[in-house]
Amino acid sequence: MAKLLLVDMDKCTGCKQCSLACSLTKEDLFDPHRSRIKIMKREEIALGIQLLCEQCEAHPCVDSCPEKALERDKKTGIISVYKDSCTGCGNCVDACPYHGIGLHPEKKYPLICDLCGGDPYCVPHCVPNALRWADQTDATTKEKKKLRTARMSMYREITKEAV
Repeated sequence: MAKLLLVDMDKCTGCKQCSLACSLTKEDLFDPHRSRIKIMKREEIALGIQLLCEQCEAHPCVDSCPEKALERDKKTGIISVYKDSCTGCGNCVDACPYHGIGLHPEKKYPLICDLCGGDPYCVPHCVPNALRWADQTDATTKEKKKLRTARMSMYREITKEAV
């Protein structure tokens, strides 16, 4: 059965354990700047907002790449990055409606969650259980959309305040 990642901002404490686990498994070091999941923290309101690739149907990041360095798997929705083709232009970062893509700090290729090939390393390292790897059903698909909408609404509200 297909699976999907459920990301619940209401359970996130902002501890960044998921981000550190991601950078460790992907980059072999603890560095949230090299993670495929970013945590936007607001200490004063005890909020953590997880930003990562949502494996969306529209995949504007792929469409925005002039070098065709990104490709979406039609079955899983996972975006593959062809580092050798990437010029580091950042179009994919700007195109992502979920603010889930960053560029590698030195090598400038996109850092996009690939769900660790179907066994996300971040999930067991999320102490407050804000991340959950679940069977894809109509109910979990609906839940994913609801959780994502809440996160993006809060993200827009917070970034609007910062301006």
